[in-house]
Amino acid sequence: MKNKINPELVAKLWFDKSKEDLKSAKAMLDARRFTWCAFICQQAIEKYLKGVYVEKFSRIPPYIHRIERLCRELGLDIPEKYLDWIVRIDKYYIATRYPAYKEAVSIKKYKQAEEIYNKTKEILKWLKKATKI
Repeated sequence: MKNKINPELVAKLWFDKSKEDLKSAKAMLDARRFTWCAFICQQAIEKYLKGVYVEKFSRIPPYIHRIERLCRELGLDIPEKYLDWIVRIDKYYIATRYPAYKEAVSIKKYKQAEEIYNKTKEILKWLKKATKI
């Protein structure tokens, strides 16, 4: 027999972690840890989508990390103005996990990290409307 989950509780945990990650991304931005800011932005979006997945399907989300793929799994049509940003933000998940990629996407300027942080907030706002949560 498979373990049953409480979808409302599990989804809330994902949403809470997403909010916490967004706050942590701001802290990393303020601390001038720009690449980590971008990584945590990716995590905030990913965790939000996983919360939506649990609410929609009442099961644990798949072990995938690409935001675009999670959107497809949820049947979300990503507006063109966010698609490029989602692809860019996703790169920072890989960069912090695999050192060989780190220099290729290293962020050295505040404005660049700030733009990623602000776009993350925009994307999350769109997602909340699109998923009506």
